[in-house]
Amino acid sequence: MAEQDDVVTTTVDAAGETIVTIVPADAGWRAIYGGQSGGEESGLSRVVAWALVEDDAGGRKVVGLVVDPQNRSSIVTATGSASAQAGTLTGYGYKER
Repeated sequence: MAEQDDVVTTTVDAAGETIVTIVPADAGWRAIYGGQSGGEESGLSRVVAWALVEDDAGGRKVVGLVVDPQNRSSIVTATGSASAQAGTLTGYGYKER
């Protein structure tokens, strides 16, 4: 359980989610993005960390953090990094080296 001093109050998207804690991800984790037409995998992004986020209602979930494909100097939630080429997040997977 995080102590109050450990809580980060960074807003991660327009939905009012804040990051509670962050832990590093193993190098094999990937965010999987689906194509716009019919569930086909169209892109992978390495998950660099896992974040526990909390919404305004107090609900919590774990999301992957990835390098923003639109701005390579930023790290964003995988759920907020959709693009026209890759589509939207469909899930996470582990890829052995």
